[in-house]
Amino acid sequence: WILHRSGLVFLQKTVLQDFAEEWSIKMKKIMIAGLYAPNDTYENYVYALEQLGAEGFISLEPERLAEADGLLIPGSEQDINPKLWGEKDICTNDVNDDLDNIQWRLLELAEEQNKAVLGICRGMQFMNVFCGGTLIQDLPFAEAHKMRTPDKYHNLYHRKGFFMYNLFGAESEVNTLHHQGVGRIGNGFEAVSVWNDGEDSVAEAIWNEDRKMLGVQWHPERMVRFGNETQQEDGRKLIKYFLDM
Repeated sequence: WILHRSGLVFLQKTVLQDFAEEWSIKMKKIMIAGLYAPNDTYENYVYALEQLGAEGFISLEPERLAEADGLLIPGSEQDINPKLWGEKDICTNDVNDDLDNIQWRLLELAEEQNKAVLGICRGMQFMNVFCGGTLIQDLPFAEAHKMRTPDKYHNLYHRKGFFMYNLFGAESEVNTLHHQGVGRIGNGFEAVSVWNDGEDSVAEAIWNEDRKMLGVQWHPERMVRFGNETQQEDGRKLIKYFLDM
């Protein structure tokens, strides 16, 4: 069958509205503060937000934050400059000071404008540094966490008494695509989810209620798009929580 372009747009909007009604979400506009690169087009972020009835737009222009209901600091193959937490560069990948400076300013503006912020992977790490925390430049157990195709998954433990436990229970499965991790937790943050293999551990979700900041080390947007039924549902739960913040 053939559907005219205008009819297809109408159909897509209807589907998004149905998702929004099912998940009881007010249509929101989210600014995705990412730098375009061959492997960083942010289509997965836009897709995941659309599945929950929200609109994502990609920009690094600080003035555009005023258009948004929330800010998303995405993952990236470029690491954060260690000078931001007072260390020398030991083994970072492709540092981009311009990106660091712009995202730093956007976090300042998000606080001034009382916008909720979701940090994903590098975005979580950046939020932690912004709030006075540090990073481990290369995890001693990084090989178990680096990107694979298809995505590699591992279990997380969620702290009782925090929202992650309420969302997922004591444990859940998430994907893993990183070689760095949170060191000292930033001011005002709680580590609400951790990875632990019995010998080593690292924080995988941090939460700063006063500053309306949530960071996760995994990629819920990839879970929504590429995961199995359970993984997709868990990805949606996390993004919905952000949209409701």
